Amino acid sequence: MHTQPIKPVGTTFVRQAAIIAMSMFIGRLLGFVYRLPLTGWLGDVGNAWYTTGYGAYTVVLIISAGALPTAVSKLVAERIALGQYRNAHNIFRTTLTYATAIGIVFAVGMWFGARFIADLLNSPQSFYAIRALAPGLAILGTMGAFRGYFLGMKSALPVAISQTTEQVFNVGFSLWLAWLFFDAERLHRSVAGAAAGTGIGSLAGLLVLIGLYALVQRDFNQRMVKDLSKPYESERVQLRVIVMTAFPIMLGMGLYALSTPIDQGMANARLAASGAFNIDEINALVGQFGGKFLLLSSLPVALAAAFSVAVIPEISANNSLRDAHSIQENINTALRLAMVISVPAAVGLAVMADPILALLFPSFPEGGAMLRWGAVSIIFMAINQIFTGSLQGIGKVRMPLVAAFFGLLVKIPINYFLIAVPEINIMGAVISTVVCFVVAGGLNAFFLYQVTGIIPRFFGALGKPLIASAIMGAACWGIHIGLLLVMPAQIAAISTLVLGVSVYIAAMMLIRGLQPGDAALLPLPRKMLRWLVK
Repeated sequence: MHTQPIKPVGTTFVRQAAIIAMSMFIGRLLGFVYRLPLTGWLGDVGNAWYTTGYGAYTVVLIISAGALPTAVSKLVAERIALGQYRNAHNIFRTTLTYATAIGIVFAVGMWFGARFIADLLNSPQSFYAIRALAPGLAILGTMGAFRGYFLGMKSALPVAISQTTEQVFNVGFSLWLAWLFFDAERLHRSVAGAAAGTGIGSLAGLLVLIGLYALVQRDFNQRMVKDLSKPYESERVQLRVIVMTAFPIMLGMGLYALSTPIDQGMANARLAASGAFNIDEINALVGQFGGKFLLLSSLPVALAAAFSVAVIPEISANNSLRDAHSIQENINTALRLAMVISVPAAVGLAVMADPILALLFPSFPEGGAMLRWGAVSIIFMAINQIFTGSLQGIGKVRMPLVAAFFGLLVKIPINYFLIAVPEINIMGAVISTVVCFVVAGGLNAFFLYQVTGIIPRFFGALGKPLIASAIMGAACWGIHIGLLLVMPAQIAAISTLVLGVSVYIAAMMLIRGLQPGDAALLPLPRKMLRWLVK
């Protein structure tokens, strides 16, 4: 049976961003939800082992395959814009071959180097999580090549289906294995079980991508047959282009990912150096930072990342066609939409920090101060994501690397001095996270202006979401106090959050903060969407 081709032509940036954002949101939400029972089983101590191991895995993943979807989507989109379908497909095939081999090498290296990595991070017990995560690296390079190809073709739906499938299997098997191996006396077994689910999820996501690719391969082949463009790029030339594109992106992503194990490793060492905390208290504070602050703040940032992912192939195609106006409009659209989501998330998390933690982690509700003061990092992370993607889209892949380097450079001394102050302790890592993304985002904005002359419309992007979020924050504060007088704390928290979202949407409507094109981002019926953005 002939399948309908996946057509990149005519798809809009907002629609692609909406598909990716929805899949990322579902994935992060599932990941967040499964961490709730997991935290209940493992506690802050076991959570520290898990997050430390996962942080190390993330760094190795980025070094081996993390940059591939971005690099491949950029290179494919450039060639598609010029009608070079054969070269676009060969970019995918070349990446697929080498990424698979590299993934296997890194998986073996992480398996046998797990003890060394755990000791390096001052967390010997994370050895079991690191080893359990290692096999997944053999799959992710292959999966990154497929995802990058689909994104470059502006076909986000296969990527979204794969991401959702991956997370569903990840959550299901992580919880089952953590429960199966749970032993309070040997907690590391449950931690390793939770970590092992990640590789199973990756395998499921890859199989979905292979199946979807098989459905549309005929249409891709037909376009290549009709491609008469010259020149055809050799495998050697394409491999060089892939490496030159992916390597700086990988380094930049690696620096940001490295910030988590750096924070956790330095927190372990500097909290001990302060002399004010015993080992259990240190593990608890590090667990709160990784398992609560980073976990909760990453959910809205994932949506901002979706706009960054979607904007790269769009801007790459615009850049190939020398369409400066479209480049500017795509940057401003991505920034505005990221702020529509990130600003209220930051305000809501700051205002409702303690009730949210009490709701989600009733047995371990500590850590509200980190969320209150660190929630602003969500806004700066989102801004940095958009500018990073924009620079990568126009081919300036080294500039975000420079920004990431200086962001991390200021983080380390802040951690070193502040975490060792007993009154500040783990808040030092929170402060350094905010400063890191302020510096990186500012540098990326400067680089973008230097290269393109574009000054992003910051006021237009931030103004109305800030006004609506301030109204929402005040409403949440008052509503929560009132509801606590008449209902249990957990119901009051849930009700306040639901009402807070409604207040934000209503405020955005009143000040005309939503535009007709934004409707694609909201999972509401079409008639309601048309009324909402009138």
